Amino acid sequence: MKKSIMEEYLETILYLTRGQPARDGRAKTSDIAAEMEIKPPSVSEMLLKLKEEGLVDYRPHEGASLTAQGRVVATQMERKHQLLETFLVDILGVDAKRAHHEACEMEHHMSDDTVARLCAYLGHPRLCPDDHPIPRGKCCKKSPHSVPLTELSEGEKGVIKLVNADRSSCDSLTSLGFLPEVVLSIKRRLPSNSLLVSIKGCEIAIGRTIAEKIYVARGAA
Repeated sequence: MKKSIMEEYLETILYLTRGQPARDGRAKTSDIAAEMEIKPPSVSEMLLKLKEEGLVDYRPHEGASLTAQGRVVATQMERKHQLLETFLVDILGVDAKRAHHEACEMEHHMSDDTVARLCAYLGHPRLCPDDHPIPRGKCCKKSPHSVPLTELSEGEKGVIKLVNADRSSCDSLTSLGFLPEVVLSIKRRLPSNSLLVSIKGCEIAIGRTIAEKIYVARGAA
């Protein structure tokens, strides 16, 4: 079974069972066929395969619902799609309809690391261009072991875990190299209450307000 096709089916079922009326939480074969522009017999055949994989609970004449495993995959794909749409529309200015179709193609080829980096670059957005909630990822949550950059002492190193700033600030920080898993250190604290940070071979002064939104794990190899 081609992975991208499987993912499209699961994402479609997630959409239909949550965003449109469904009987007993199931997406009808005819609705899936209409949404994906595929003939119903082909849909029925694929649903049987997805059932064998443990991804859906499919009952002929009643429709399909996601299993716990299927929901995890579908939610991951939805998150990728929405983040890509947000990037294409908000950052590149791509038409929303075109962005939707291109996101459908791109979402199947993104690694988890790339998704986390894209999310951080966008400032961990909560809504996509269609104003639908974007599922939160691990990168959106502060690690219990991370602290604001302002808590590091002079000479202390840290690894960036989360940049929880607005999009404009995230854009500026990203251009300066403030990305997840990047190592930095506090060179010194400035009289203006700013921090002189050493990152990627450069020394950069950042204000306390922004530094408080950068979460790091203390120490680095």
